[in-house]
Amino acid sequence: MQDWRRNSGFFASLAVPPVAWLLLLFLVPLGGVWLLSFGQNTGLTEITVTGTLANYQRALEPLYLEIMLKSLWIAGATTMICLIAGFPVALAIVFAPPRAKTWLLLLVMLPFWTNLLIRTYALIAVLRTNGFLNAGLGWLWDGLSRPLALLGLGSLAPFQPLHLLYTDFAVVFGLVYVHLPFMVLPLYAALERIDRS
Repeated sequence: MQDWRRNSGFFASLAVPPVAWLLLLFLVPLGGVWLLSFGQNTGLTEITVTGTLANYQRALEPLYLEIMLKSLWIAGATTMICLIAGFPVALAIVFAPPRAKTWLLLLVMLPFWTNLLIRTYALIAVLRTNGFLNAGLGWLWDGLSRPLALLGLGSLAPFQPLHLLYTDFAVVFGLVYVHLPFMVLPLYAALERIDRS
């Protein structure tokens, strides 16, 4: 009985800092935001808690419902694309030789070493109207136009850059780009434990 009390006291002392951290930096601010959700704007930055449910009623207006449905669609599309692209990668890592497995896992974790903001700016440089993707497509378009002109089939119209940035495609592409390692690593961990016989 004494051992149990001593051990439980030791584990309780280990649990106090993370629980206090969770309470102070997560649950208390979340409770404050929840309390403010029952409030009403009384000025530019002032909110008075009145106990009204008007904010929750506004969430059911068609505008906000449409935004929520679009968010769910984008989240679902991102999840499915990550699953479809991540499962073969995780499976390849599982069946790779031990030395190659280490390098493949390193390649999957490599994006974590770069700040997300830097990766987002890199993605903007790729997808913008005069970005790398449109430059590459323009180069291919011009390369295809020359042989057609030499064969007498006429040349293609000038390349019109695609508008990719600030579209649903760019949002899903960016989310897949960011979250794909988060799909590959758990799939790899689960597949690695399966008996191969």
